Amino acid sequence: MKAKYCIYFFILSMFIVSCQGLEYDKEYSSVYPISGDWTIKVNDGTTTSGPYLIKIYNSSFSKDSLWIDDNGAFWQFKAKAKADMKNLTFAAANSQNYTYDSKVTFQNGKVIKNDSIYFEAVFDDGGSTVYKFSGHRKVSYEEYNTH
Repeated sequence: MKAKYCIYFFILSMFIVSCQGLEYDKEYSSVYPISGDWTIKVNDGTTTSGPYLIKIYNSSFSKDSLWIDDNGAFWQFKAKAKADMKNLTFAAANSQNYTYDSKVTFQNGKVIKNDSIYFEAVFDDGGSTVYKFSGHRKVSYEEYNTH
């Protein structure tokens, strides 16, 4: 009978020891804090629309390249831009829109205090209108990695 309790105690001890000390490493996007889910409004010079949810995330190319994706909410665009992580800025000239065959230019992109975002976009199929995007962070990618 003692052997049976010893085996139970050993199994219980192994279970407790195996559950202690688990550490989770947070894996951040290489373009954090620019990356994340952003709630934005868009101004075309006369009217403001939104809010829309856009996602910004890293590309597979390098630590200075990112995707800007509106998931079809505003203009149906998904395009790459270059990021300056030191200054938290981003821009792109005539970036290919991967949602449909068009080009988009991003300019004056900036993340302010990790919580606010501003950028301008010109779509080649939208005339010369400069669309001004501004908003705040909805979800940071560090929040996806909580345990």
